Amino acid sequence: MIKTSLEQVAREAGGELIGGKEAQIESVSISTLCPADLFVAVKGEKTDGSLFIKEAYEKGFKAALTHALDPSCPIPQILVEDSVEALSSLAKANLEKRRQNPGFTEIALTGSVGKTTTKDILFQLFSPFAPTVANSGSFNNELGLPLTCLKVKSDTSFLIAEMGANKIGDIARLFSIAPCDVALELRVGFAHEGEFGSRENIFRAKSELVQNLKPSDTAVLNSQDRRVRQMAALTKARVCYFSLKFEPGMEACARNLELDNLGRPSFDLFLEEKNAGRVALPLLGEHSASNALAAAACAKICEIPDEQVRMGLSNLSGISPHRLSLFESEALGKNCLVLDDTFNANPDSMLNCIKIAERICKAGGIKPLFILSPMLELGEKGEEYHRRVGKAVRDADGSLIVVCQDESKDSLAKGYTDEVAGSKLVRSLEEARKEAERKVKGSGKTLVVLKGSHAFHLDSLAQNLEKGI
Repeated sequence: MIKTSLEQVAREAGGELIGGKEAQIESVSISTLCPADLFVAVKGEKTDGSLFIKEAYEKGFKAALTHALDPSCPIPQILVEDSVEALSSLAKANLEKRRQNPGFTEIALTGSVGKTTTKDILFQLFSPFAPTVANSGSFNNELGLPLTCLKVKSDTSFLIAEMGANKIGDIARLFSIAPCDVALELRVGFAHEGEFGSRENIFRAKSELVQNLKPSDTAVLNSQDRRVRQMAALTKARVCYFSLKFEPGMEACARNLELDNLGRPSFDLFLEEKNAGRVALPLLGEHSASNALAAAACAKICEIPDEQVRMGLSNLSGISPHRLSLFESEALGKNCLVLDDTFNANPDSMLNCIKIAERICKAGGIKPLFILSPMLELGEKGEEYHRRVGKAVRDADGSLIVVCQDESKDSLAKGYTDEVAGSKLVRSLEEARKEAERKVKGSGKTLVVLKGSHAFHLDSLAQNLEKGI
């Protein structure tokens, strides 16, 4: 955050300052576990941040912004009606201050799949070039985006803002906080179809990002996604495209795409139709190449040198965890490969994961064991999507364990198990692990694939397998 007096913070938040006025604020946090200058007390579903104002004071916070005062605590407090709205106002004001001086560009991105990985790639391309701020993990909602914007300081050159949505209007609201210069649209897929009601509504929600651009801004669209291409008609901005195929007029595209035995892509990178050299991505899956090209297009628009883009893509590291991470483990009683893609799940990412697993297994002559949980928020077509995934597991010649701790989701789990002979439904991660141990010990070299919606916590099983415990 650009250094601001506490009095000014109160004005920007639309609140009343009670207590000291001398403090200078340079950092903000909504958790007492992450010390900063200003503690923002957010009222959530499970707890009320105003109950932790005293703890924030004891941990060295200079002030608190809250919807409910703690009169017993001597810390200066800014009283507001809604802490989340106040946080958004602070974030917007911080970006406006940074824009008063030249040398600042914001790249915003959205899409049904690939947002966080593409954000991570963008950060690694831009940060060696100039001071860059980006969301942590997939912190891309009404709390995560403002907190990311408040990390921007007077010397920040680039802000990379991942924007997520659960309903129509979410991205428009996030855009009102952080209007961008470059807007990247990845894909209109199936994620959250149950919440949105239809894929058309997903299109409407995602297109809010480009609809708000100015003529001087740039929209970067996925040429291979029909719905994303349609967004060109909805924006006033200059439109650029990226594609996995070599096509005329692309800002970034590829030629001679190949996948190695582990499914890692390599390709000739073309930027504005000029060959920038060969890229070998240390990521899995053809879709990773598409994400890399999306990031390369944005980097080209922002004048990152071509060679730096090429080298940056080939030397990627530090991608957010639980996204197609491949490692060896002996935690199941026998050495096996583990493919951890447990961050979340939707039909697109699930089928991509299965395709990658199938390729690895065919190349290595090994058998896949899929440990899956249901996919959530898919609406009326949920069971159909689960059957489709089950068929993909069957076609990959895989065995299947389904972890479903919630009996109300059994109809979804049944979509998997009905398609795969000998599959097993279990009620806990402990049961899943015991069943996996039995299957791994009874077979040759195995690839264990973990994938499911985050609510089922398969990521904790993946963590234990990676740690060998």
